[in-house]
Amino acid sequence: ADWIECESWWDMGLSSHPDATYLLFPFDVPGATARFDVGGQPVIPHEDQLPGSCRDYFTVQGWVDFSNQERGMTVAIPENPLVQLGDFHFGDYQSVCAPERPMLLGWVTNNYWETNFRAHQPGRVFARYRLHPHAGGFDEAQAHRWGWDAVNSDPVIQPLGEPTIAVPELPARGSLLRLPEAPVVAVHVKPAEDGNGVLVRLHNTADYDVPADIASGVLTITAAQSCDLFGNPTADLPVQNGATRVNVPARRVAVVRLGVAV
Repeated sequence: ADWIECESWWDMGLSSHPDATYLLFPFDVPGATARFDVGGQPVIPHEDQLPGSCRDYFTVQGWVDFSNQERGMTVAIPENPLVQLGDFHFGDYQSVCAPERPMLLGWVTNNYWETNFRAHQPGRVFARYRLHPHAGGFDEAQAHRWGWDAVNSDPVIQPLGEPTIAVPELPARGSLLRLPEAPVVAVHVKPAEDGNGVLVRLHNTADYDVPADIASGVLTITAAQSCDLFGNPTADLPVQNGATRVNVPARRVAVVRLGVAV
């Protein structure tokens, strides 16, 4: 694999003394710019934040990246969203965030609260971080893909006692559909709520409009429609040779409804 996964677990006790646990990841990326994922968008600390917002620590959704023009490190964070960047900064109340060095502090636990939660939370704690070194500068689409890969590395499949099929309709292996390449990323592929067709939600990570192609795989595309964000059709899309194309505006989401056949 071209990544390293770091896992750690330990048992928390009954002490109510204020404490926190961290996992530190220092990287050799001189002059790196730090970015993290919130709401499907890359955020540069301080530069992309409103005045007065928290700069001591961050809650990220999928990944943190440190990159210069020559190389970088993307860290997928599927389990433990709290992080600090550059050094220990809790309680500093920073008005400016400029990470001193390319170091990720995974902030796994703390009991720094003044609520009615008890100050001790005993039991097993699990942390997981997946490190992706990369050549070249920051690649937003790739960072999103790595983040989603880590989240879905162990899909849960729960059989509900369905009857077996004597002759399977689908092959044992294959891609259901051929989805667009970067900078467009597929966010969701799911059955339509009415049971007729498949909804594909695409996200354009570029600052310019991009035409995105969706082609047949195991499933053959027979019809296509562009939709609003709720999956309601708004216009028909042409289908040629089992493929369709939709224009995805810069930094926007497009939803396509596909009629498919096996």
